[in-house]
Amino acid sequence: MYWADKIAKSITDSGKFKPYWVDDMKTPSGRIHVGSLRGVVTHNLIYQALLDLDQKATFSYVFDDHDPMDGLPVYLDKERWEKYLGQPLFSIPSPAGKSKSYAEYFAEEFREVFNQIGCKPKIIWGSELYLKGLMNAGVKKCLDKAQIVRRIYTELYHKKMPDDWYPFHVVCPKCGKISTTKVTDWDGEEVTFECKVSGLDYTQGCGLKGKISPYSGKGKFVGKLPWKVEWAVKWQVIGVTIEGAGKDHMTAGGSHEVAEQVAEKVLDYPVPYAFSHEFFLIGQRKMSSSKGLGVSAQEISEILPPSVLRFLFIRTDYRQAIDFDPMGTMFIPDLFDEYDRSWQAYIEGKREDLARVFVLSQITEVPAKKSVFLPRFREVAYLFQGGSESLIAYFAEKKGSSLTAEEEKILEERIKYAKIWLGSFAPVDFKFEIKGGGKTDLSAEFIKKLIGLVNGAKSPEDLEKKIYGLIKDSKIPPKKAFPEIYQVLTGKTHGPKLAWLIWENKEKSLEIFRKLAQ
Repeated sequence: MYWADKIAKSITDSGKFKPYWVDDMKTPSGRIHVGSLRGVVTHNLIYQALLDLDQKATFSYVFDDHDPMDGLPVYLDKERWEKYLGQPLFSIPSPAGKSKSYAEYFAEEFREVFNQIGCKPKIIWGSELYLKGLMNAGVKKCLDKAQIVRRIYTELYHKKMPDDWYPFHVVCPKCGKISTTKVTDWDGEEVTFECKVSGLDYTQGCGLKGKISPYSGKGKFVGKLPWKVEWAVKWQVIGVTIEGAGKDHMTAGGSHEVAEQVAEKVLDYPVPYAFSHEFFLIGQRKMSSSKGLGVSAQEISEILPPSVLRFLFIRTDYRQAIDFDPMGTMFIPDLFDEYDRSWQAYIEGKREDLARVFVLSQITEVPAKKSVFLPRFREVAYLFQGGSESLIAYFAEKKGSSLTAEEEKILEERIKYAKIWLGSFAPVDFKFEIKGGGKTDLSAEFIKKLIGLVNGAKSPEDLEKKIYGLIKDSKIPPKKAFPEIYQVLTGKTHGPKLAWLIWENKEKSLEIFRKLAQ
């Protein structure tokens, strides 16, 4: 049984966690890296598995746009953006005019990507939970029970929290920063706060001291809970009953354990069904959105078809790390091969888990269970370098019959992504071009006959037969003749099917042959 189906079954068998509300979240502090898609897809799969069990379920995604800007991504101009450090992300201007805020700009970019790969959760904005007053009851409980929250931190981190620490950050009425403020008292109606001039290495406060009601509402954002405490309050406010997180949050004493204890000891809210998913790495390296490190989800979405990108996440058990390493490797061709194997398993009704992976990887409708010819991606990429005009004919010959409209569409898509892969990711030894200059032991007479064959051929298939005939008549071993011709054309001893390579580059090939025949 596929892992998401197992989780869904364990949830339903428990008789708990109803109504089923699956949730995930992210702070849009910059271009959101592709690793964050793992959380979206993982939660989406559990949601889908629940639906497949004929269960009612909801899937939401929270953009924590009220968190402070705590660092500048490398692609932002420091002079322009440094003044916003410490302020809530939703109150910072958008880098482009199409969005209302900095947070919305990057959140919408990410949403567009996960929508493309079939994840369409209900979107919740963290700022709106406060602005609509929905967080106020939780804020009051946490401030009233600040001593319990302090005890939770002290027990988990083995460091006594001072008596004047309260779980709330005010937005400074003077400088607009939230990360620089400290609440030192709560009288049941107002908090006492100070905007600290020192204490953070990336920004400083203005020194303002005062008292203010901690309750947001009617369009006014007063402040927020620390996010580990806030996590639990959002569970209660939204009604979350199922939510996992990356393993860094789920370790003993980690942020999830803080949220668990706040839910149980402060809010009296049942802890949602939890699970830990592994990291998504690029070349064994973890990424950061706020620092601009790694590869953004949008960038990856441009180099893989949506179903293959979704497959990238689905094929691996959520407890295993995914190491995406496309640069100068055969990772992407290998990924297409695995996708094709899952498609074949689905058609043949074999390897149930692999067939299930294929079904879950589809963005819209699942294809009919009928035989389909799949042109191998690496072969498409290899042949494309010689030209794309006769690829339909080539693969039709390989299939043994004409390609269907569906198969031509698949080939067209693979040509599109092969071109991208060749331009940015393919290993150097995979790429070639018709450039000439290669030396050969083939005689001028052989080359002249080859020129005549090229000029007289009616198709690449016809040319292929004639080249084989020439080599046979010349009594040259094919293992010597073919590498020699490739060497003449590309400087390498191998390449795509020779006749197709020459046919797609006829004039350039003839020019090279004529020089050698002189």
